Amino acid sequence: MQLFGTTSAAAAIALNTLNSISAPPIASNGCGKPLPAGLIPGGASVNLTLNSPNGGGERKYLIHLPQAFSAQNENPAPLILVFHAFTQKTADMEAMTRFSDADTNTQYIAVYPEGINNVWLGDPGSPNSSVLDDRPFITDLLDTLEETLCIDKARIYTTGFSNGGGLSGLLACYPPTSKRIAAFSGVSAAYYTKGSLGYSLFEEEGCQVGEKKAPTPFLDIHGSADMVIAYDGDNSQFDIDQNGVPDPDTLPISQYLGDWAKRNGCKPYSNRSVNAYLKSGDVVSAVSMENETVDRTAWTCGGWDQVVVGYFVEGLGHGWPSSVPLEGVWEEFRGGPSNWNCSEVLMEWFGRWSLGSGDS
Repeated sequence: MQLFGTTSAAAAIALNTLNSISAPPIASNGCGKPLPAGLIPGGASVNLTLNSPNGGGERKYLIHLPQAFSAQNENPAPLILVFHAFTQKTADMEAMTRFSDADTNTQYIAVYPEGINNVWLGDPGSPNSSVLDDRPFITDLLDTLEETLCIDKARIYTTGFSNGGGLSGLLACYPPTSKRIAAFSGVSAAYYTKGSLGYSLFEEEGCQVGEKKAPTPFLDIHGSADMVIAYDGDNSQFDIDQNGVPDPDTLPISQYLGDWAKRNGCKPYSNRSVNAYLKSGDVVSAVSMENETVDRTAWTCGGWDQVVVGYFVEGLGHGWPSSVPLEGVWEEFRGGPSNWNCSEVLMEWFGRWSLGSGDS
């Protein structure tokens, strides 16, 4: 796979703006076709369905076209797949992330797929992948979107919250999607251990990135005060269901990011513990997010800057950082609004990455 991003040589120029050195757009087959019924650029989001024979049968998704999308369905637009948390509704995920809000996003098509029973592969409460695998559903969804909408196939991205962030990670480790998606991310993401799932999905033996000539960009944002998915992975201290049973463990975020740095051949990489490496990697900096200090760790991989990025947010609970108050349990888990908006940070970083013209 050929990947276009910001190289080390251009780092001094691009460090502040995060502008990408982009590949030319790769227009999908949907360009020029009539828009599906009900879809209007800048209009209301629409619930649609598709049949996914290998991904659970009939599946649902919510979709929003941004204001800048061509009413004639002619100009290739970038796409973000946004995955909800365990039991979360797509409409709630849309409201949380604000990717359908013109004040946040005017360029990206936003698609919010729905898990069966609002659960994704990779959660201890979901069926084993041999019974139900959401990854083929996502490949079928991409096929459908590319056949009906004018999408820039070089600029497709994923993000997700909690269980949805875990699915984003699984798609990065699944060749049919890792070769079609330019960059992946997770927020308060749940990467469960083999011991919690009974089989390996998120560890090295469960990750198959396929043959690629370029790194796989991955960004994670996680809070120090997350009491659902602990940063260090030790969830035994929690009992979210209040059933007297400790919550299952997840991989420490530092380990998960370190695994991606290693897969991507990031330099320098040593045999020190991952926690120690995170504190002394390529770039470790305290960045100001509207007067909130966030520790950021970033790696250079194969000549590309910021391929693997981790944001450690002091005081953030289990939530999606934004300045907009949320309703109900999602605000309770998060611990209150932030002064900065996670979705804007993600879109800035997505803008660094696009697939080369040789990919399809």
